[in-house]
Amino acid sequence: MSDEQHVGNELVTVYEAPNAAVAGIIAGLLRSAGIACSVAGENQAGFSGVPAVAVTVLVRAEDLDRARNLLRQHEKLDESP
Repeated sequence: MSDEQHVGNELVTVYEAPNAAVAGIIAGLLRSAGIACSVAGENQAGFSGVPAVAVTVLVRAEDLDRARNLLRQHEKLDESP
C-alpha cells in the first residue's frame, strides 16, 4: 500500500495489485463498503514483451484512511486459520 496522502478530492493510490484481476477484487471490496474508487493501468499489464506494471487502485484522498482500514481488516481475515 502506498503512503501517499493529499487533501481534497485528489485521487491517491491505496493499493498496487500484480494484475487487473486482483485490482478488480480490491475495487469491488471498496465499492461494496461505499468507497468510490478507480483502477489504473489494467490495460498495460500482461502484454507479451512488456515488463510487469502494477495495476493501481485509487481512492479520493479524503477516503484514504477508511479504505486502508478496510483493506487491513480484509488481509487479517485472509490470514486467519
